Amino acid sequence: MGSYSDPAASGNPGIARVPSSDSDLKLLVMSRDAVARWLLIAIIGTVDWIWMARAGFHVGAGFLQSLGVICALSLIGLFYCLTNRDDRIMRFAHFAAQYLSLFAVMMPLSYLAVSTDAPLVDRVFDAMDKAMGLDWIAWKAWVVAHPVFQCGLRVAYDSLPVQTLIAYIYNVHTRGSWRNNQIWWITFFSALVTIGVSAMFPAVNPHVYYELAGADDFLHMQHLLGLRAGTMHAINFIGAQGLVQLPSFHTILAIMLIYNFRHNRWLLIAALLLNTALILSCPTEGSHYFVDLLAGAVVVAATILGIRAFERQFARRSLAVITAAAR
Repeated sequence: MGSYSDPAASGNPGIARVPSSDSDLKLLVMSRDAVARWLLIAIIGTVDWIWMARAGFHVGAGFLQSLGVICALSLIGLFYCLTNRDDRIMRFAHFAAQYLSLFAVMMPLSYLAVSTDAPLVDRVFDAMDKAMGLDWIAWKAWVVAHPVFQCGLRVAYDSLPVQTLIAYIYNVHTRGSWRNNQIWWITFFSALVTIGVSAMFPAVNPHVYYELAGADDFLHMQHLLGLRAGTMHAINFIGAQGLVQLPSFHTILAIMLIYNFRHNRWLLIAALLLNTALILSCPTEGSHYFVDLLAGAVVVAATILGIRAFERQFARRSLAVITAAAR
């Protein structure tokens, strides 16, 4: 029997990898993880459907297109799996289907969460920023006074989708799909936390709170206020907005990408530089309070540590199963 290493203990956390000679067991382990993800997607989707039906919401533009893309990717992955062709194409399509499905069920949930009309807490977030000695208005003024720097922040802020795509293509190409599994799980647990927090502690944004701009100047503010007022009933997949103020989800995904690229020195350096700029851009380009960034860092750090602890335990149990089967 081939050698086995604990992926978490060796610095390669992910789904417990078993010897390649035990192909049936490997397929079983991987399929359990995939089935778990699809099951969670189905559960969140069911919650969305029930909540929307009871609260008078309905899906709008873009739902069928999103569903069609997800189904097409799923079929591509299934075809390459059943025909035993290119393993990387199969994993590429399957992960894309699951990741897009995750956002397809989390986006409506984030809209429903802020429709509860809980009291706005911008004053609290402003007080927390000032307690840390951070002045949002002064930072905004400094950034505006340096247009080249502001342009760089804007580019960094908008780079998140491209970075994520590069990460998962690279992981599949280098046969590191366990790192894509981590992307999915970190995104899932972090999104649940951020949506839950946004339901309890909603806020507008610093531009509106400090009266530097009006709510009509921001599409996401139009959606947020419409949901809170009960005048918005269609949740559109086209033009969907991020409505979570705290924790900053951009900060969460930026740190997740730095973590995901940690096994390639040059990609890690690039990710570290780009995502540091991305996090710095969140107050002005993403209209976040500074405390939102801190909360996002805490959430993603706790999520990563929790996932690593689970992986170590899972790897030990898998090793025990393999050892027992070999006797």
